[in-house]
Amino acid sequence: MNEFINIVFSGVNFIPTTLFVLVLFYWLIVLIGAVDTDFLDFDVEIDADIDIDADIEVEGNSASNLFALNKILAFFNLGKIPFMVFLTFLAIPMWVLSVMSNHILGNTSFLLSLALLVPIFIVSLFIAKIFTTPFVKLFAVLEKESDEDDIIGAIGEVRLGASSTQKGQADVMVGESFFTVFIKTHESAQTVKKGDKVLVLDHIKEEDYFLVEKYNH
Repeated sequence: MNEFINIVFSGVNFIPTTLFVLVLFYWLIVLIGAVDTDFLDFDVEIDADIDIDADIEVEGNSASNLFALNKILAFFNLGKIPFMVFLTFLAIPMWVLSVMSNHILGNTSFLLSLALLVPIFIVSLFIAKIFTTPFVKLFAVLEKESDEDDIIGAIGEVRLGASSTQKGQADVMVGESFFTVFIKTHESAQTVKKGDKVLVLDHIKEEDYFLVEKYNH
């Protein structure tokens, strides 16, 4: 046991072991409720908008590079799942492969361990992709449900008239997100027509529509 601890915390395994310990510490404090899962988490997004007044050649290269980077991140599921979830599945194989490689090779050189980390990191990226792929659809559903909950209390504009018995449609802006949703009016409310402003009251998930009332303010 002591030998294993010495190997794990040796200088050649310092970087992957530190990353692994930080990930474990993160989930520990999440588990005990000290912080929520948004702590140290963020969305990985690439903005491919380029200033149209910039030099055409520079703009083309920049847009191409950003697009390529965005495709790479998407390929490895970054941006599709929370960053800390991805980092967890990346840190574990990095740590295991680093410890095993350095032990099998009998490596005691920190510089060599840094060189080994490059292929280990690449292999770990693919392992992380494999293990995070089942979570992509799960987090997509959770994000959709969260967005739908945010719609409640928002103001929308009727696109297709609705009543308490007939479904219509409304356009709703929540933050920077735009939604077109099915609506029905409250039983005691009047029929709403195209162009009317409505207040979203509730989400009737069983029939997939939002309950609204006319907004006169």
